Amino acid sequence: MQRFFVFVRKNKYFIALFLISVLSFGLNFYAISNNGTGNEYYAACVKSMTQSLKNFFFVSFDPAGMVSVDKPPLGLWVQAIFVLIFGYHGWAMMLPQALTGTASCILIYILTAKYFGKPAGLISSLFFAFTPAVVVVARNNTMDMQLVFVLLVSVWFLFRSIEKGKWRYLFATAVFIGLGFNIKMLQAYMILPAIALTYLIYAKEKLGRRFLAGILSMVILLGVSFAWVLVVEFYPSENRPYVDSTSNNSMLELVIGHNGTERLFGQGMGGGKGIGNVGTPPSGDGTNALKIPDGSNTPGDNMPGKPDGNGMPDSQDGNGTDGFAKRNRDDGRRADNPNGGVIGGGGSEIGNASPLRLWSSNLYGQGSWFLLFALCSIPLCLRKKRSMQQGALVFWTLWLVVMAVFFSFAGFYHRYYLCMLAPAIAVLCGIGIFEMYKGFKERKEKKSDYLRPVLLLIAFLANIGLQIVCVFWYSELVAWMLPVIAGAAGIGILLLVVFCVKTKQGVLLLAATLLVLSSLVAPAYWALTPVMGSPNATMPYAGPELIQSGKVGRGGAFGTQKEPQNAVSGLEQYLLKNYKAGSFLITAQRSATVAQYIIDTGLPCYAYGGFLGTDNSLTQEKLKNLVSEGKITYFLLSGEGRQNDEIASYVKENAVKIDASEYNSGGNSGKTGAMGQMGGTLYLFKS
Repeated sequence: MQRFFVFVRKNKYFIALFLISVLSFGLNFYAISNNGTGNEYYAACVKSMTQSLKNFFFVSFDPAGMVSVDKPPLGLWVQAIFVLIFGYHGWAMMLPQALTGTASCILIYILTAKYFGKPAGLISSLFFAFTPAVVVVARNNTMDMQLVFVLLVSVWFLFRSIEKGKWRYLFATAVFIGLGFNIKMLQAYMILPAIALTYLIYAKEKLGRRFLAGILSMVILLGVSFAWVLVVEFYPSENRPYVDSTSNNSMLELVIGHNGTERLFGQGMGGGKGIGNVGTPPSGDGTNALKIPDGSNTPGDNMPGKPDGNGMPDSQDGNGTDGFAKRNRDDGRRADNPNGGVIGGGGSEIGNASPLRLWSSNLYGQGSWFLLFALCSIPLCLRKKRSMQQGALVFWTLWLVVMAVFFSFAGFYHRYYLCMLAPAIAVLCGIGIFEMYKGFKERKEKKSDYLRPVLLLIAFLANIGLQIVCVFWYSELVAWMLPVIAGAAGIGILLLVVFCVKTKQGVLLLAATLLVLSSLVAPAYWALTPVMGSPNATMPYAGPELIQSGKVGRGGAFGTQKEPQNAVSGLEQYLLKNYKAGSFLITAQRSATVAQYIIDTGLPCYAYGGFLGTDNSLTQEKLKNLVSEGKITYFLLSGEGRQNDEIASYVKENAVKIDASEYNSGGNSGKTGAMGQMGGTLYLFKS
């Protein structure tokens, strides 16, 4: 037994990191089968990719290789490889994200502990693991967690380059950011300002050599980033899938438009083609900042994500469908939305651009729980002495500032993108908490520097107070969560007062532990909600409503509740019964309509309008050729979005309308998959 305790004492930090890693992987992967195949758009793509090398390389959405997805290949390549190893299962597609989430936890520890101490590293790792947005993306087949991981690897090489003065480490930094570009395109470049400024300021070489190293690294970065893009761009377009979410079948347009300027200015405003009515702007000034209830307003006044009297958030309907995910069946415009539903004006998912947006009700619970303390820790932890420690602190500060500015003012993104904030917030909080602990510990010994730990404590308590304001809006949580938070924090403060009188180190450690635990109660609960509930798979988020409603589905039809995966729709049965080898099972405007059919059958389906329904992959002449070749037989005119009038007219004139009673009979008549959500008319081209 004595040997055991000696072992634990000698390896306490390693054991703690191991336990945090186990906790992280548990949050990321426990009961992952509840999420089904996750985002159907990517799940269908992975299924198609595993059917041919060409589909694999070009990340084809459909088995026939007609249209690609609107993302670069690396993250989906990893998922497809896991599927080839373990078989086509939802958990196999999500395993890479779960693993990279836990690996990122470990990297956070390594990057923090080396310069700020192992306790700071452990705190940072723990805070990162409990960030709700991190858990959300780690449990989904979106590729954001893979991106965070490769960016953290690039940071390790950056710090190594500054320490050793070796260019090869800086070149490795560029390579990994380039790999990140091939996961989520320009999203990876968001850390470039922090990388460049930190290297230019803190590298030990002469300024001219720093600039030369930076220029060479930029060449490497661009080479790695655009290698695949340029191959696709110059590959004969008739021999590859149409590039989704573009109007000109150009991969460069996708980079600059849909995955570039549209993220900054909003869909429909960045050179790409927008989608109608993805969400309506919230009322008021758009900030929806957290406000403590005063009796003069209702939760719905300030809190779009707050559950209503039925336990459902007011951004959702009774079917578990996010309000911002619902799309009208008209031209995308509504009387109460002057922007015509285009996200550029701010949608109900993220609110309008504002300095307070990250504290709004829909975003705060995803990744901003410790933002206030992280910001306060920056000036309170800086030292005048130039060192690698100072360089690391400046880097994380720049990471946080750039990300915070983007997410505060960008025109279009999803809530789960806030996982990009998590590393910087976690590290700065770990640094601040350990600095506060050391300040109180050394106060009696040095009789100096009283102010720094006191200010850090005030900032930390203010952060807890902001968390309490958030919890106040959930009446079902107030009864048990507030006493836990307030009780732990109160005892911690009381013990801190006792320490100031008695100066016992054990009392200080217990006080600090209770304060940290009290601050983690609400974030940990939010992080557990996607584990305990069934999140929206297309636009996943964390929040108590996932558990309270009991109705939130897995995001079928790209954002709406779907039936269990063993429930085959009447339309799907009809199409399979009448399927002709060599043809498309069904042709429809949007990927949302056909994704589940690809997942269920693995048969070729053609979504000629892509994800947004606005791609120009199908002309009337091409339609005639595909019909004459026998590839297009069943054609669904959904009437959703901007239907191509020329194509619609040709279909109506040359195809036979199928009566809905032919595929809506039987026990599963209502389970029509995506079509059941969107409506439409089925036509048959007879040979």
